[in-house]
Amino acid sequence: MNLAALLLLPSGHIAAAPSLPPVVPKPVSMHVGTGRGFTVSRNTLLVDENGTTASALLQSLLKRGAGFTLKTAKHGNTRGAISLIKAPKGALRQGEYKLHSGSDGIRIWFGDKGGAVYAVQTLRQLLPQAIEGPKPSTTTKWSVPAIEITDYPRFSWRGMHLDVSRHFFQPSFIEKYLDYISMMKMNVFHWHLVDDGGWRIEIEKYPKLTSVGAWRYGITTGWDQSKLSYGAEAGAKYGGFYTKAQVREIVKYAADRDINVVPEIEMPGHTMPVLAAYPDLMCQNQPASAVSGQPSSNVYCVGNEKTFGFIQDVLDEVMEMFPSKWIHIGGDEVDKSYWHRCSLCQEKMKAEGLKNEESLQSYFVKRIDKYLASKGRRLMGWDEILEGGLAPGATVMSWRGIDGGIAAAKSGHDVVMSPTSHCYFDFAYSGQSTEHVYTFDPVPAALNATQAKHVLGGQANVWTEWIPTEARAEFMIWPRMGAMAETLWSPKAGRDTGEFMGRVSSLFGRLDRLGSSYFLPAPQVAMSAILFKGKAKVEAIQDKQMPGKLHYSIDGTVPTLKSPLYTKPVTVTKAASIRFAYLTPSGKPGDIAQVDCLPAHTEKVANVQNGWKAAYYEGSWTAVPNFAKLKPVISGFMNRIGFDIRHHDENFALDLNGYFKAPKDGVYHFEISSDDGSILKVGGATVINHDGSHGGTMKDGNVWLPKGWHKIEIGYYQGSGAYSLSLAVKVPGTSKIAKADSFVYSHGPGRD
Repeated sequence: MNLAALLLLPSGHIAAAPSLPPVVPKPVSMHVGTGRGFTVSRNTLLVDENGTTASALLQSLLKRGAGFTLKTAKHGNTRGAISLIKAPKGALRQGEYKLHSGSDGIRIWFGDKGGAVYAVQTLRQLLPQAIEGPKPSTTTKWSVPAIEITDYPRFSWRGMHLDVSRHFFQPSFIEKYLDYISMMKMNVFHWHLVDDGGWRIEIEKYPKLTSVGAWRYGITTGWDQSKLSYGAEAGAKYGGFYTKAQVREIVKYAADRDINVVPEIEMPGHTMPVLAAYPDLMCQNQPASAVSGQPSSNVYCVGNEKTFGFIQDVLDEVMEMFPSKWIHIGGDEVDKSYWHRCSLCQEKMKAEGLKNEESLQSYFVKRIDKYLASKGRRLMGWDEILEGGLAPGATVMSWRGIDGGIAAAKSGHDVVMSPTSHCYFDFAYSGQSTEHVYTFDPVPAALNATQAKHVLGGQANVWTEWIPTEARAEFMIWPRMGAMAETLWSPKAGRDTGEFMGRVSSLFGRLDRLGSSYFLPAPQVAMSAILFKGKAKVEAIQDKQMPGKLHYSIDGTVPTLKSPLYTKPVTVTKAASIRFAYLTPSGKPGDIAQVDCLPAHTEKVANVQNGWKAAYYEGSWTAVPNFAKLKPVISGFMNRIGFDIRHHDENFALDLNGYFKAPKDGVYHFEISSDDGSILKVGGATVINHDGSHGGTMKDGNVWLPKGWHKIEIGYYQGSGAYSLSLAVKVPGTSKIAKADSFVYSHGPGRD
């Protein structure tokens, strides 16, 4: 089939049929042919007149998985060959490719490097999973189905971020991360190289940035800024940095895969390692740090001209390493109180006619924007750079929701949408599921067609305070990365979450072969807990699309390959904590579904009134604490769930308990909403575990209860930022869900 014929193929998005290969992200148009496909063997010819990096990528995949590479030629008969053909200029849009596979060969038409790379990544998913290795297969022939594909991206910015400041990742993993980005047809790697956790890039003019700023002392996992120090031992030494040679190699590795590496050099805040190395760049009149080796500020002094000389020197070396059009300067979460107390900053504000510290930040950003523009580059920053007025050439990355992005687009500035609501892959899956990520759309309804053109695309972010290892980083991105990739690549029309979840499961086998970690969802269970009479049957629903088999344990331990396989409902006659999990072929358990089974025991209750007993605690937690080991700051009675008892807005916990009045036997449906973690127990059984740091999200659970009184307890903690907590219940036989407060009683004031 020639190019003219392929250009006439339908380009509309069609619903997937069972016969369609499970490609992620989903191509714009994909039609399975009626004839035979093509068989790739060691005798197949690879024709590539342009010598593209895409053909080199295909050869490396075949060598790893098949144990052979193809014979190559710049010219030759395309029949019976794999051919990469450069389309005439203007025939295909940016990133577009067309792929034909049939008994006569595989032909790929592309207009640019990206299109060729994307086509090879699609071909990769059309080939058997054994193409991923890890050892060459004994198979000598590899089948590709007969298919016609027309495909191109919806957005030009399809990004993945990685924070290497909080935790440092070796160059080998950065290249593996780039492989993941390429596999999902994403094209931007946002490399977060600088933050309070450490400086991670060699700058020759300022060697102390790495000799001091790249190494911290103190806690590392979930690190607390107040317990960090630089240049003085106060615990274990942690850190690392990338040499210029390593950076250049990584940038080239990315470019060969059509990935643009955008460096982030944080400023004017989040600069603790810089100021530890060069304290003369701090503001004046700051209180001394209580921690040896820790600077008293993490914000550059804007009133000191040496600051701008230093930053320009650093940016010069950064731009020499990174050809990216964009240089990300961060600009977020700047503690402007330092500037308010600094005489030099106040003098600068007076000299420049600036009315407040927000205007001083705008002055700083505009000055850096002007410098980058003089070098032919563009400034990018988080949406805080809008404060005080946006720099003329700035591109905004909107993370605090989408309002900042909307404001920037309406004012004619380019925007990348990356809101916490859908794009923060450091959030637990319970708070940001793969299904939820798949609902992301970078273009808000508030923008008209002209304004929407300023939305370059979207990006997922991976902050690593709680991600210390490569395996944990992989677990947090897979399979959510597949969902993000599809929302940024495929047409919006015709999206189906269930159909996508079926397709994305095809990646699990490939990831297994790559030795990658990933999140497996918990199996579905009918009830989260059962308070039973005599005996109980516990049933799970098996999903055959999962890559591993479903195992269970009845003693509360994590299932292993030695645990029983689930084939029928599990019957219990005594107290049991049953755990179900899918296990990968290597034995790694996925997320766990737990069903607490306890013999029914109703309470005898007297002298109670409607409401909760509450205990308030203070401290820093990342999970609901064990209240039995803590002493409350204050205890009291509340007639409804609320926060009146608290003393502070952050770092506190609540223990609420009472008696739940079940009006009849049956299944009770509970819904708990919280920001951050919460756990609901009824009759001693865990009905909902919504623990961990996350935004305001809801989780539900079902429990079978006999009529009567049952102990009820909510454990809750607040980590930082917003806080919320509510509980609702649906009584068996009713259709409406109601606040649970009206069903809860306790010994309130004046009651025994």
